[in-house]
Amino acid sequence: MTPLLLAFVAGALYGISALFFKRALDTGAGTFRSLAYSNWLITLIFIPYPFLAEQAFTYSTLENGLLLGLLFFTSQAACFLALRRGEASVITPVLGSKSLFVAVFLVLLGFKDSLPSETWWAAGLAGIAVVLLGWPTKNYRPSLIGLGLAILTAAGFGLTDALVPHFAKTTDPFHLLFVMVATVGLLSVFLIPVSQGPFLGWRKEADKWLLLGSIPMALQAMLMSIAIGFFDVPTEANVFYASRGLWSILFVAWFGSFIGISEGGAPKGVLVRRFLGAALLLAGIYLAPPSPG
Repeated sequence: MTPLLLAFVAGALYGISALFFKRALDTGAGTFRSLAYSNWLITLIFIPYPFLAEQAFTYSTLENGLLLGLLFFTSQAACFLALRRGEASVITPVLGSKSLFVAVFLVLLGFKDSLPSETWWAAGLAGIAVVLLGWPTKNYRPSLIGLGLAILTAAGFGLTDALVPHFAKTTDPFHLLFVMVATVGLLSVFLIPVSQGPFLGWRKEADKWLLLGSIPMALQAMLMSIAIGFFDVPTEANVFYASRGLWSILFVAWFGSFIGISEGGAPKGVLVRRFLGAALLLAGIYLAPPSPG
């Protein structure tokens, strides 16, 4: 149960982080600037990892870590663009479909001959939840671009999570995860020229929310790296991680208006569907088998 509990806590941290990031982007923190600072904080948290490794560093570790880092960076960029264009209480639950992509990629890549039927049911429920969360109404339509970017994000992270356990079998997971995150940090340097406004300096209100969002984002990345990198249950862990969708909806309802997020003002039918989608994700959490493989 250890990786599943880690993934569940990571989901809660991601839910609050997405809300703070949405507020930061709305108040002028800058999409690519926020992405860069968030990535660098994640990199800092992973600095001790090489010192915890027990196996020697190899060329394959570098090669695989670079590939994973590129996938993670691209997915993270799509995620921030999705948050900028859409609503956190919609985008975050849609990311729960990552569990479905993990399951599909495990089979497509030949890492698994098949998956337990419970896992497919759980992943399928996550997919149905995505439809409910993004379904438009007469007077309310979510950003289709935001939804598309969220699905792209889920696919990218799903592929990353399918590859991490496979690569970790042939190298020390601490080395692999550090190279992956260090690659993300290095690639973030290229975001500086495309950032709007001065990159350095404190942007008062916007950067306050950026800092509040970056800390739980970095912590959840560390927890998920442990859950995925050290335990061979990527699909099951990601179904538990999908709880971030429920958390984001609850956080919006509890204190969204207090911090300036107006998503709670969506039509009643939309909110009902969001909670129904979150409930399906919880059903997926219940169905996910708590055993390796």
